[in-house]
Amino acid sequence: MLFRTFAGYIKVRSMKKQMHVGLDSQCYTYLIDAMAKLDKPTDDLAEQRIALFRIFLYCNGGLFISPTVRTEYQRIRSKERADFHEEWTTLFPETQPVYAARIEVRVTELQAYHPDADDCRVLAEAEDAGLSVLLSFDSRFISRLSRHTTVSIMRPLDFWSSLNIPRGSTPTTSPRFDNPMADQSWWQWI
Repeated sequence: MLFRTFAGYIKVRSMKKQMHVGLDSQCYTYLIDAMAKLDKPTDDLAEQRIALFRIFLYCNGGLFISPTVRTEYQRIRSKERADFHEEWTTLFPETQPVYAARIEVRVTELQAYHPDADDCRVLAEAEDAGLSVLLSFDSRFISRLSRHTTVSIMRPLDFWSSLNIPRGSTPTTSPRFDNPMADQSWWQWI
């Protein structure tokens, strides 16, 4: 096992198969909000936010954002809010295009099924990066594009459930002792 420490979290790498998962803009925002607020989420999306954080902690692999997700959060009018998003990128690496020209063609193909060019670009970038799963809350995005891609587009709670992680399992990533999240228990799968 290999231990890596970053941004207040300890990552344990095992020899298990790793699954690489992408976050759309909304999932990225909801995840970093859940991680920064410490208190157990209680709003209408609480279960989704908790599932997102558990995916980060228990899923063997990594969570990634795409160049379009970065572009979208950089458009946020509040500089403070945009900077907040930027600060978390050390935990969520950005995929890099392998075949940029193919991404452009793919965006056009996907727009035949879903009119939002940014959504189509996020999916095309996920395909290009070889991601297994793309997490989203957008029901239209999921229903319109799921049949037209090899990437599984899923809501966080659905993906968390699909992992079938036994209760009481040890997370692959844990808050370090000096991270305030270490004192919280709402995220634990017990």
